[in-house]
Amino acid sequence: MKMITRNEWKTWIKRLGYNDAPRAERRIPSGFAARRRDDPASKPATIRDISSTGLHLLTDERWPIGELIPLTMEVERLARNYSEPQIPVQARVARHTVDGIGLAFVLPDGLDPNLWDILLRNAVVLTHPKEILHTLRVLRTTLFLCRLCHAQAHEAIMLLGGELDEARTERAMEIAHGAENLLALEPDADRMRAHPPLVASILREGSWADAFTKQLWSGLLVTSCTLEGTDESNTAFVELLGNITHYQSRIFLAACAKASELKSGSGYLPPARVILTPEEMIRVTGMYDLSRIAMYVAYLFNSGIIQNVFDFTSYIPTESFDITPSREALELFERCKGRCIKLDSPLDISESVHPLLQSHAFAADEEAPPPLHHGVDD
Repeated sequence: MKMITRNEWKTWIKRLGYNDAPRAERRIPSGFAARRRDDPASKPATIRDISSTGLHLLTDERWPIGELIPLTMEVERLARNYSEPQIPVQARVARHTVDGIGLAFVLPDGLDPNLWDILLRNAVVLTHPKEILHTLRVLRTTLFLCRLCHAQAHEAIMLLGGELDEARTERAMEIAHGAENLLALEPDADRMRAHPPLVASILREGSWADAFTKQLWSGLLVTSCTLEGTDESNTAFVELLGNITHYQSRIFLAACAKASELKSGSGYLPPARVILTPEEMIRVTGMYDLSRIAMYVAYLFNSGIIQNVFDFTSYIPTESFDITPSREALELFERCKGRCIKLDSPLDISESVHPLLQSHAFAADEEAPPPLHHGVDD
């Protein structure tokens, strides 16, 4: 009788009850590395080969078989200049080898295996840095969206696949990346979920944003995330923020920041009105045309951002601008900073501004960008 080898026995056992499936194609990446995401002292180790199902890591580490490892994959030559190409993945230790360890990817629910394979293959075979960078950004954003929305992530993912033009696609991914960084500060970040249509709406509308306002959209996405993933309360704020243009957003942020300074000791809505001089409004907006500024303030009143009516139809020069924010504006401001509050509760306006907004949410007496525009509309 022929003796069955150990490998033949293992192969035979594995086939019981299963159809034969082709083994995922292994590829040898150039300059790809990975490190443990939960260990600050972890150093990048070279990825010897990779497939859609796992990777082989050249390392002296011998993590226990079966342990779930949070990894960060990166292309070393790009990681020095960009943070987006750092791809967070989960992998389970499958085997130890002479030169390292083999790990099997544990992908988020809802991620199409074919899409994962295509993106991973493109990241490995492409050679132009710009193309690699774009593919890695799509890959990271896709993983994040699947983590938030699970099997319902397809609507948001479709935005990255050609529904938006190139510039809007990049902005949508930047919004998602900013939200991912903010969300990582939460203790239950890995368990947070979001309402799928709301996520798609935030990325779609936020893709029109400029560099000044896209960070507000990241904060709005963060406050859309809960452990249950069913909160739709930010839907109204998507429309509100989507109607604020570049210069109007400067007025909105300055009004809310000033309101934070004027808040009462009890933490309620500040009793004092936020009134700025023309010189202060020039510093806030970065433009000299006071009639244009007045028109923006009137628009913000009509949109529900400014609390008091503002009449800009008079030919008399405006001596002051009342930009006292409404409760909705203050709530939007807080949500764009990553703080979720409700309209039916007292507003506790934080004096501190989230780091992502420190360069933008300046008070009226702080220095604003130099006024480079003279009556040019946005």
